[in-house]
Amino acid sequence: MKNYILVLGILCFISCNPTDSSITENEILWDTYGVPHIYATSDNDLYFMSAWGQMKNHGDLILKLYGEARGTSAEMWGEGFEVNKALHHLGLYGQLQPAYDNLDPKYQEMLQSFAAGINAYADKHGQELDAKYRKVLPVTPNDIIAHSFRVVNYEFLIRSTFLSNQKIEGGSNSWALSGSKTSTGNAMLVVNPHLPWGDLFIWHEQQFVTDEYNMYGATLVGNPSITLGFNANVSWTHTVNTIDNTDLFQIKKQGDTYFLDDEYLPFEEQKYTIKTLQEDGTLKTDEFTRKRTKHGIVISETEDTALAIRFAQMDEISPLIEQYDLMSKAKNLDDMKNALALKQMPFLNTVYADKEGNIMHHFGGLVPEKNGDWDKWQGVVSGDSSADIWTEYYESDELPVVVNPPSGWLQNSNDPPYINTLPTVLDPKDFASHIAPNNMRLRPQRAARLMHEEDSISFERLVALKHDNKAELAIRLHDDLLALKEETSDSLVLEAIDVMTQWDGSYDGTSLGALFFNTFTNTWAFEKRTSPFQLGSLLKDPWEYDDPINTPDGFTDNAEMIDIIKKTVENHLKTYPTLEVPYGDYYKLQVGDLEYPATGGPQHLGVFRIMYARPNGEGQFIGNFGDSFVLVLEMGEEINAKGLLTYGNSSNPDSKHYGDQLEMFSKNELRNIWFKQSDQEANLELRENKNDM
Repeated sequence: MKNYILVLGILCFISCNPTDSSITENEILWDTYGVPHIYATSDNDLYFMSAWGQMKNHGDLILKLYGEARGTSAEMWGEGFEVNKALHHLGLYGQLQPAYDNLDPKYQEMLQSFAAGINAYADKHGQELDAKYRKVLPVTPNDIIAHSFRVVNYEFLIRSTFLSNQKIEGGSNSWALSGSKTSTGNAMLVVNPHLPWGDLFIWHEQQFVTDEYNMYGATLVGNPSITLGFNANVSWTHTVNTIDNTDLFQIKKQGDTYFLDDEYLPFEEQKYTIKTLQEDGTLKTDEFTRKRTKHGIVISETEDTALAIRFAQMDEISPLIEQYDLMSKAKNLDDMKNALALKQMPFLNTVYADKEGNIMHHFGGLVPEKNGDWDKWQGVVSGDSSADIWTEYYESDELPVVVNPPSGWLQNSNDPPYINTLPTVLDPKDFASHIAPNNMRLRPQRAARLMHEEDSISFERLVALKHDNKAELAIRLHDDLLALKEETSDSLVLEAIDVMTQWDGSYDGTSLGALFFNTFTNTWAFEKRTSPFQLGSLLKDPWEYDDPINTPDGFTDNAEMIDIIKKTVENHLKTYPTLEVPYGDYYKLQVGDLEYPATGGPQHLGVFRIMYARPNGEGQFIGNFGDSFVLVLEMGEEINAKGLLTYGNSSNPDSKHYGDQLEMFSKNELRNIWFKQSDQEANLELRENKNDM
């Protein structure tokens, strides 16, 4: 009997262990796409090797970013003055050591290990790194915390307000399907962030494996934790949410004092300097003064007024390592909720699916409890009263969240949280209006329509739906464009309408109507003196909460639209030889010497698969923003996963993995994700042992 029990215990250990065996070696298994699968005997060994892996794929980029985040890149190599100044002005550097000291010792050790891995790689492979970036070495835990603040807080939440008082246009798609919506009865998830294809927004794909957990996913380069992906039990993704935790206050001033609550108070002042390396090798020193009020940090002033910015974590930044460690080790929905409740990540939706069949959409982050409605806070707010200086945040469970809706699916594409499924579950009236607006742009409408109109979705069908690149606006206006043919005899206008209505709305390389539709919508926006993002507001029937994926709709003035189409034809033929030209002839994907026809289109037209492009000065456009790291997951007894990293898992032009997935992106293909060690061994490119690092 004892032997029988012993055998059962061994079998249970094997079946329950995420790696099918106890890990005895600290090593990285590099697969043929340059993905490091990191097997570690402890968390500290794991983070050391994670840093080593990131440096192998992105060494120069990481050191560049750390130098910028440290606030000394202008001094070290004469670049990055503006970001250096911004981070100094925001008061970052007085917060780094307290933020580190407040961490649990085990998380301090993880950051120390990550920094040690970066430095160890640089010590051994310094000749591979650019000499100017080696000046950053050695890297410290405070550099990692500063980089995280720069990426998360400054770039996503503060920068656009700090520089121009304009809110960032977020990016990313997500779908979660429960078993009632899938053909296998297993929950499924789509991970689909949209970010610029370069610099600090580059994703690094990797796998963390210890005896405790097995996590696969990606992180923005230079950050230690996996921030989206899956383990054997749970999966999640993020989308930028419609959060408002960065605000500007207009403040009256007299000399060195400012007005608040019927009295004038002295500014708090602190000086700082920025040094900049000149071409002749000398250093130029600029001195600045940071002023603070009770509202926040002054970013500009006149003789009579000051403009101050207030932002989440302004006085107490929080390293993200604890929250993402707990998320990566989560085994169920409760574990995930507990991790999200830490609110160390100051923004983001979380869309979740697990092996037990649960799905969730959670509107997360540090959402301030404010005085007033949403509209009040979208401009500059009067600084006269301290009643408007927010100091408290809603708890995680007080924010909009939906778990296991009757529809069997959830979506978010950066829209407000209230129409995350159909029929809707949340009532906006149950929440303070300053938490989020109530609207829905065309891309999330496309996302919701694709789910709403499908039943019993297979894994293969979900992969196909993820690659949908039709413009919702083109489909919506199809009947309205056809109706215009009854009101004009202009042959060019009629031909233009045929181009737009005979086209299926797709943004593929071979699509013949996409370029003309781009010209049409750009001309329309220009003639109406509005942003292309606001085209929906020009339609006759406005958006309605009760009919969220069929409105807005209809032209307000058919004669005006015919004139706009005439101008569109004129504008289009100035650039292109005919009204119908293949999209991929002019829109390209490029990494290094690689070039392929583009796929995907602009989100403001309701394209689910985003791709934005910049002109190259030669009449073509080069993709530079959109689909980046992609996963399609089925959370069965064994994980079924496909994915892609658009630009490849290395930013080193000499690496074979620089752009090695770009052709698959052009063809709307995904690759197999090698989650199991046996698959990694079968597709092994390199094995590295920590003893040799």
